[in-house]
Amino acid sequence: MEYEALASLHFAVNDLRHEWVASRAVVDRMIALIDHADHADSETRFAHRSKALSQVSRAAYRYSRAVETAMWPCVSAYTVLGITLLDRVVSGHGPLEAHTVHALSGEPTVAELQAALSIPVAGLQRARFSSAQESAQEHQDEVLSAVEGLYQDLADSARDKPLDRVQAAACRLTEADDPGIDPLWEGLLEPLAFLAEQNTLEIGYYLDHRD
Repeated sequence: MEYEALASLHFAVNDLRHEWVASRAVVDRMIALIDHADHADSETRFAHRSKALSQVSRAAYRYSRAVETAMWPCVSAYTVLGITLLDRVVSGHGPLEAHTVHALSGEPTVAELQAALSIPVAGLQRARFSSAQESAQEHQDEVLSAVEGLYQDLADSARDKPLDRVQAAACRLTEADDPGIDPLWEGLLEPLAFLAEQNTLEIGYYLDHRD
């Protein structure tokens, strides 16, 4: 069950990651086309081109936002489940209970994500040289710092429903998503996807190199 859950999240994140990159490329391309169209249309009494492109651009942005919204629960769960399973394996503990695997396969709260990222890399990557552990710890610390920054973001008075620290710790970002502002997971998707992938690979590496 652990393997199936991890594999399912892996393939979901992998597919959505490719779709996300493609959707962002479309948005960027539409912005460039609109800039050119606005300049061209300013010299005529008609603006059909810029209006049409703007309509498509808004649709492209909504699609990209939809991909991000679907990707966040998967990539955050993939991160927490991967770290939890790696910690279980290197600690020599038995398999997780079925209900625990199911729970870890869902979108974590901010506090749950923060707790998983707070586990020292040295304890997780025992089969690696210290230099590799230090590099991995630096990356994990950067991601952890970004996650800790969510507390401030969630308390922002510009939000529809600002949250205090206790409320923010217990919330899931998809529940707190505010369409009127930039997504809270902006800037977190890519580094979390990378970290989750590395932790999954680390499980196999440890099993192959343990004493």
